[in-house]
Amino acid sequence: MSSDTNLAIEARGVVKRYDGVTALDGVDLAVPRGGCFGLLGPNGAGKTTLVSILATLARPDAGSARLLGRDVVSERAAVRGLLGIVFQESALDRDLTGREHLDLHARLYHLDGRRRRVEEALEGVGLVEAADRPVRGWSGGMRRRLELARGLLHRPPVLFLDEPTLGLDVAARAAIWERLRTLRDGGGTTLFLTTHSMEEADALCDRLAILDRGRLATEGAPEDLKAALGGDVVILTLREPEAATAALRALPEVHSVAADAAAGDSGARLQITTRDGPRRLPALLEAARPFGVEEVWLHRPSLEDVFLHHTGHAFEPGGAAGE
Repeated sequence: MSSDTNLAIEARGVVKRYDGVTALDGVDLAVPRGGCFGLLGPNGAGKTTLVSILATLARPDAGSARLLGRDVVSERAAVRGLLGIVFQESALDRDLTGREHLDLHARLYHLDGRRRRVEEALEGVGLVEAADRPVRGWSGGMRRRLELARGLLHRPPVLFLDEPTLGLDVAARAAIWERLRTLRDGGGTTLFLTTHSMEEADALCDRLAILDRGRLATEGAPEDLKAALGGDVVILTLREPEAATAALRALPEVHSVAADAAAGDSGARLQITTRDGPRRLPALLEAARPFGVEEVWLHRPSLEDVFLHHTGHAFEPGGAAGE
């Protein structure tokens, strides 16, 4: 297939089957260069299979894929030189120091200026002081930062990240996020992130795709995907909800007004769908004031709502990554 030079990753009609089970069923994907692209999906959606193909660890049964214009099958050796991978499962030798890990990786890649690159990598993830201690005594967050440094040591233009902060505490997660934001905003590295954390995807991803049952369910910028669900929802508890309905429907940018199903038979709550709920809230309250406002709730669509809408699956924060 012809290659778009503005894309870091292209996949067209990718199919993969295992023992008669279709893991990927004609996946098309276009990942722009630079920034952070997220791949979400329930367990068994095909995430790991797709990443394995893109990273040359598996071959598609049909379709094709390119990384920076290189075919992942016919140009596998060239593709491997262009990517880095941070796996979910640790691949560190507990008896080696942090510096020894990076030095070994640099030797395997035959990198010029090996010592300088190792020192720069350690500094980039804040591990200079711990660098000469065996990693068996390191915290989980420090180990993840070392694996990130190793994945970036040869300066790959594309970096695959599989659940980079799974199991980390808040401080360690924040440190990893800060480093990834720096990489994302620098423009020199394209990040391809698989995660079960909707918060992580929202915080890091410029664009994302949701994979479900081996097919692409939706793709786009996080804010666009949330907006496509129909807008923000304001729920008002009123003494006279039926009388308030007409007044609320007459307001600009109000898409719908309906009895809130969660209110049961009381009918005391109205659900108003509107664009930019926080900005519209004062006008909604002013219009509803004569009808006895008792309580107010504002719900803004989240990535979890997008995930549920497109897959029908509940969010699985503890699921295995990338399946």
